[in-house]
Amino acid sequence: MVTKETHKMAIEAGRCLRKAVREELQQKALLGQYVIINRNGKACRISAKQALKIAKAK
Repeated sequence: MVTKETHKMAIEAGRCLRKAVREELQQKALLGQYVIINRNGKACRISAKQALKIAKAK
């Protein structure tokens, strides 16, 4: 059973994870590195700069 407290904790964990991923993408973009993402069930290599643009659009 999900209580209000566990629901709030799950939401906060999701926010924290999104923030950590965004920070890592920013760091990789500054260094000109690539990232691996999942597109339609397949691994795809794109630049971190492009991944940041995709993340900001969502």
